Amino acid sequence: MSPNDYDEKRAYHRMKVDTPITFSLNGQAQVTHQAISKNLSASGLLIQSEFAPTQNDKIEIVMDTGNDRFSPFIIQGRVLRVEADIEAAEQYLISISIEQSQ
Repeated sequence: MSPNDYDEKRAYHRMKVDTPITFSLNGQAQVTHQAISKNLSASGLLIQSEFAPTQNDKIEIVMDTGNDRFSPFIIQGRVLRVEADIEAAEQYLISISIEQSQ
């Protein structure tokens, strides 16, 4: 089996997206956390953060476009998985299922 066999079975391709984001959990918009988006597909997003949410938390992510002509990209979803990032001390990789985006 070649290394690409697994990727070819995905329903959606993943795009590498290294962009700063902010996120809030469970409707508490007044408390935000910082992160970096790592990759994005039609159904999910992987982010890296110093803060580790809990599996199944509702999450709202705001990805600023950096351009005043375009509104921020807002994603609402659910935390699927949280793992320590073995390549970056005190960082977590957070997998998110996208439920809605604007």
